[in-house]
Amino acid sequence: MCATKFRRWPFDKGETVELCWTGSLFTGVKGDWRINVAFRRSDKSIAIIDHPVGVWPILRLGQIYTDNAFEMTRPMAGIVETIQVTDIRQGQLVFGFDVPSKLLYLDKQKELGKQFVWKYEDNGLEYYVPMMEWARCLFIKNRTLAYLVLQPHGLEQIFENVKQRDETMYIDFNRRLPVTIAQNKDSALHIAWIHGNGTIRNSWDSIYSYLFRAATKKDNIDPKSIFRKGIALKFELPQLDPCEMMVRCIRKGNQVLVQEIMGISNLKLPAEKLVYSHPIMKKQIANDGPKKTRITDQSEQEEFEITDDNDFAKENTYQDVLDVPPTFYGFVQKPEIIIDRKERQKVNSGDGVILPIGRGGKNQNDGVKEVSVEDTSIGGEVPPIEFESLQAVLMSEGIGLEEFFKVISKLIDDYGLNIKMSIFQLPLGKRYSVCDNGVRRTCAVAQVTTAVSKKYILEMARPDGWSISTLILTNEKKLTVREIEKNIKYLLEEVVKKGGHWDQYILNGCTLDIQKLKHYQNDSIAIWAERIFNKMHE
Repeated sequence: MCATKFRRWPFDKGETVELCWTGSLFTGVKGDWRINVAFRRSDKSIAIIDHPVGVWPILRLGQIYTDNAFEMTRPMAGIVETIQVTDIRQGQLVFGFDVPSKLLYLDKQKELGKQFVWKYEDNGLEYYVPMMEWARCLFIKNRTLAYLVLQPHGLEQIFENVKQRDETMYIDFNRRLPVTIAQNKDSALHIAWIHGNGTIRNSWDSIYSYLFRAATKKDNIDPKSIFRKGIALKFELPQLDPCEMMVRCIRKGNQVLVQEIMGISNLKLPAEKLVYSHPIMKKQIANDGPKKTRITDQSEQEEFEITDDNDFAKENTYQDVLDVPPTFYGFVQKPEIIIDRKERQKVNSGDGVILPIGRGGKNQNDGVKEVSVEDTSIGGEVPPIEFESLQAVLMSEGIGLEEFFKVISKLIDDYGLNIKMSIFQLPLGKRYSVCDNGVRRTCAVAQVTTAVSKKYILEMARPDGWSISTLILTNEKKLTVREIEKNIKYLLEEVVKKGGHWDQYILNGCTLDIQKLKHYQNDSIAIWAERIFNKMHE
């Protein structure tokens, strides 16, 4: 499980800050798009740092950072709820300053308060969803799309050809789309969903259109000069069928701030089959000859450091891909997806020949790899990094954590527990990491704070009914947050290696006190919640 950190970091060593809001999009000195990110310090003051817009896919309100790094295993502010939405367009546009201060305190900073928020009212509840989060959920799933959405006709830049015949959609991608993204069928499906649905495509196009219109109103001779000053994001939400939204949110009374849209259901692709190609994805043909193998020194614990030199990233055929907390796309019916490998590539299949160790790219020492989230360009020096942040699932199958979310809500509502939670994908490498239906398995980590202790719950997603106990971790030895995260990452890596089973030898070797809580088929939500509550007070 890799860690990611920012190189430019103005906070003190050991200081913990929370990503509390995002500001305007603007262009830098080279015309590159950037984004203002607001962090709240322990004294409640807010510091704003601008970053390349390529970081957009990894930004989640409530993320906690220490020493410029965000660990996916660290629970975030807010709880997970499921809300029913009849029409996501039925609401009104308000400003950040209009969000009740008990949900969001912006320290009277005008740059943050003028950001747009979509407000819903349903069954006596008020929901506030930042427009930046709507865009991230619907469109900004990787670095490449973050840049394309801010260009006129940007989506067209990754296609050679798109056509639909009967119930089959055909897409030929070009090299502008990194092959590491094209290799992920869920990513290809997401792009097809944007292009193939008129209302979704119009929503995508409206992001740049609004930015340009807003700039033209202020300077119709040189509108791009206004981009440098920054513009708050506003765009047309697409028309979708009534859906469920899984959100991480802060709830105070009848008012709710949605920090992250973790999933959205009832999506459709107007085709039963998707066939796509990419020039780098070739059909391999066996050929006699020595098979060359390059041994690298890259480890599973490698850290990526995002540089911010206001320069372009180098053009790489293959790019590192970092898993970030996923957004779940619930399709009514997932189409059959076929990769059409149009070209052939001869691959030697003879005896292996080991080549010298090498990693390539511009790297630092001690396992830290310098990467860029800038757009790629000829002449760039720093290797780019991409992100994977979506999972396409069948609505009928879900993600396997739905019942656990209900238990957490009950622990909060009925037992008054203070809980933070995060969801992330298990590391790849073994069969257990992927469920039988092809969906990446996820894990929930909940931090439960009581008057006398702080405990952690580890719950594996079980859409396939896999038998594995819930873990309750107690910090009896007063470990630091970093030490706790290290223990959790170790447990998750080992459970993958052990094929989805908790090895007692591994559990005993951790510096946290660990208890296992079995799942019983007849347990109701109420009984399950009561069993966990009792464990919290042992």
